[in-house]
Amino acid sequence: MAKPLLSRLFKYKGWQVVYSANDGARLDRLLFNGVDLLTVGPKPFLPPVADYGRYETRPVYGYDDCFPSVSTCRYPGTDWQVPDHGEVCWLPWEARENKNQLLFRVSSRKLPLMFLRKLTFKENKIIWEYEVSNTGREILPFQHVMHPLMPLNKVVSLQTPGFEAVYDDIDRCNLAIQTPDELEKYLLHRPAGTANMLFLRKVSKGAIWVGFANGVTLQMQFPDRLFPSIGLWWNNYGYPDEEGLRRCECAFEPVPGFSDNLANEYKTGKCLFIEPASTVKWKITWEIKLTAHFSNNGRA
Repeated sequence: MAKPLLSRLFKYKGWQVVYSANDGARLDRLLFNGVDLLTVGPKPFLPPVADYGRYETRPVYGYDDCFPSVSTCRYPGTDWQVPDHGEVCWLPWEARENKNQLLFRVSSRKLPLMFLRKLTFKENKIIWEYEVSNTGREILPFQHVMHPLMPLNKVVSLQTPGFEAVYDDIDRCNLAIQTPDELEKYLLHRPAGTANMLFLRKVSKGAIWVGFANGVTLQMQFPDRLFPSIGLWWNNYGYPDEEGLRRCECAFEPVPGFSDNLANEYKTGKCLFIEPASTVKWKITWEIKLTAHFSNNGRA
């Protein structure tokens, strides 16, 4: 019998977080001044009848981490098949609260790797700090992709950095989109009943701006030397394609390499690697600005 989910509420100034450590350390809610930045869980949850992958067999919402791959694949040099959306989202984690911090930690059951996510809350910022520690004797490849599902129907503007190409992972081709303005127009005009998974490859800098209808602007900054791509999931009631199950959601995801498949990126050397008895660390910052309007140059 599955263990009941144990959700907890964390508050710091204008921030509120509901999280479930034993459900992959999922952030069930993330609010700033009462505004939901993430999608919330369906009630009740019904899995699709068709096979959309294991990830769709549980409620899909909020935030979780994809590690050591997003797409299911064989982990390099082993017979282990990495689960859909990675291993750690399926595991119970340790959680600890400080005054303005949430610390989550989990160890892989298949690899000598420990994964840590620390959130530090400031007046209008979240600093997401990540650590991967290798307790083994071999160099290990990995990918990490943060997976924040946001309410697409609240997004009114979007500004990305420049990029070399926009790759459509569903149709397996590059789109004829050359500028951030063209990309914003394309996405904001996608009709209901469609879903897109795009990769902005070789971005010019590690930043993206998202404007919400309620006047909230979210600026995300990340180290583009580690994450040369941005994954854009844009699901306007197109997926999963079954009556009553289609969701309205989007996600903006820094990606190591040019795809979310570790096995593919390992072959080209574009994934991340960690030496034995060492730790790899990086930060991603979310900054909130309260504005009535949002301009296409990314500045309120």
